Amino acid sequence: MIKNRIMLADSYKYSHIEQYPKKIYSMYDYAEARSGKVYDKTVFFGLQYILLEYFKKPISMVEVEQAEKFAQAHGITFYADDWKYIVNKHNGHIPVVIKAVPEGKVIPVNNVLFTIESTDPKVFWITSWMETILMKVWYPSNVATRSYYIRKMLEGYAKETSDVENVDYQFHNFGDRGSSSVESAAIGGMAHLTQFRGTDNFNSVLQTYEFYGNDFNSGVIDDDNITCKVEDPIDINTIGHSIPATEHSTTTSWGRENEMEMIMNHLEINKGKPIIAAVCDSYDYNKCVENITKPQGVFQEKINSDEYPIFVIRPDSGKPEIVINDTLDIMERNMVPYTVNSKGYKVFNKMRIIWGDGVNQDTIKIMLDILKDRKYSSDNIAFGSGGWLMQQHDRDTQGWAIKCSNIKIKDGNKLYNFDVFKDPITDTKKKSKKGRVSLFIDTKTGEYVNYVMIENEIPEGYERVLETVYENGKITKIYSIDDIRKNSGN
Repeated sequence: MIKNRIMLADSYKYSHIEQYPKKIYSMYDYAEARSGKVYDKTVFFGLQYILLEYFKKPISMVEVEQAEKFAQAHGITFYADDWKYIVNKHNGHIPVVIKAVPEGKVIPVNNVLFTIESTDPKVFWITSWMETILMKVWYPSNVATRSYYIRKMLEGYAKETSDVENVDYQFHNFGDRGSSSVESAAIGGMAHLTQFRGTDNFNSVLQTYEFYGNDFNSGVIDDDNITCKVEDPIDINTIGHSIPATEHSTTTSWGRENEMEMIMNHLEINKGKPIIAAVCDSYDYNKCVENITKPQGVFQEKINSDEYPIFVIRPDSGKPEIVINDTLDIMERNMVPYTVNSKGYKVFNKMRIIWGDGVNQDTIKIMLDILKDRKYSSDNIAFGSGGWLMQQHDRDTQGWAIKCSNIKIKDGNKLYNFDVFKDPITDTKKKSKKGRVSLFIDTKTGEYVNYVMIENEIPEGYERVLETVYENGKITKIYSIDDIRKNSGN
């Protein structure tokens, strides 16, 4: 069921129509991530999901009538005639043009990421009304940005210590259960998949296929107002993967004395699979690792044959700087087989480690440094993150804002541009841009430049970055997950 889209803005927005100056012909807003206090760049992602989910279907008169009823009860002004005009005149489609950075692009902070401009003077205010729903792009962009920076860290260690240098499966999304809702789990999960292919967020795999993988011409997403489609529908095998893994309930249900029997069963039932994982801290972590790695044990005999999968040890508690060192000590003492790669770092033949407790950028670096200092390749370890990846950030992390920067005033037959901006003396960082500002790239230096357009001209030596993605109800640009990964440099 489609939610009432008219009611998806902040309450005070509905009283703004009569607050604007008379004779406004159009309104122009821009969005940016302006902070840089956490990350100096932002991966732009998620606008396509918002447009497809909320604006590919026209707004109906039923929504207008319902919104009017609830607005009266809510105590806010509601201009029902204006919304009825949108339904009748524009067939329920929002009369704006949205231009945006290609999804997946990595853009330095304080640059324009998208613009919104109204196209019907009778409802010019619709630009501002869209702020609330479009601002929600901060969340998928934040998750994609966080994953991007983790990827860059992992790529750095891989370049130094690994022959493979493929980190696609080294940072796993464990965040479904810790997300605030089913929808946020799916949205954040899609964002993570722009940078990595390993995930336990099953929900997000289907969501990615539906919004960034389908051909938009059959099945799940299909609507007349979409004017383009992904030329090559995405193979679901390329979206995201997981592996068979134990949890504490499956381990402890066998009882303390049967922990190794359970792990042996896990190994046997997955014979022939490429890789499996098991939690090892249900009781005595070091003892469990000892039993798994002892050189004359049945487990090592099986795991070192080609018939059985790579086995991933999962410590799930403790201080990583202690536990990782203890794990390596036990593996060394038990002479777990390894090879030395061309860069002089050891890679275990059939065993790995995954850390999934309290993972963040700092703890990942601690563990990677331990391995590097002990001459182990970063190939030997992977990481899983839930709360930090999906929840421990907000709109202020990157300082997201959408601001009006220009209006056009119609006086008789003449149109005048009037620049709009804020410049609070109490916080100069909140000074907003003014004019019909857009994003360009310097063709010589590759730098991004915010440039105020005059009649949509392109300044010499620059190329336009923003692409039209929505125009008066038509979704005019679609990105696939492959497009987005390429745009991020993956």
